[in-house]
Amino acid sequence: MKLGFMTAAGLAATLMLAGCGNKDGIEGKTGADITAKSSANDIGEAYINEMTRIADALETVNDEASAKAAAKKLSVAIEGLNKMQDELDGEISGIKGMQIFGNRFAELAEVQGRVAASIVRIQSEHPELMDTLGEELDKLDN
Repeated sequence: MKLGFMTAAGLAATLMLAGCGNKDGIEGKTGADITAKSSANDIGEAYINEMTRIADALETVNDEASAKAAAKKLSVAIEGLNKMQDELDGEISGIKGMQIFGNRFAELAEVQGRVAASIVRIQSEHPELMDTLGEELDKLDN
């Protein structure tokens, strides 16, 4: 029994390490992977992955150095989101939106909540850092 547990733990660790280093820690599709012919599932995955990059970066901000590092990460994620929007002609119909996010609604709400909570935290605890971050966040197409 103990050997089985150790084998399973080793296999799990190996699988986790195999995923390390992919696209700044993001597994799966990113905005750079999306084209006009991408499936709704791929678009949803890429959008949530890019938003996760943004949330992860914002959650690290506590001082000027971490804000500058986060701004670099934000730049990559926002570039991916903007590329997606350009590839999709900036318009997703209601039906297409339901196909993309319908089964990912909980993930979408969770990551958007993380982004919003981080921005509120930074604005209240470190308002001076919003200038560094704001430049990148302003690049996000509406």
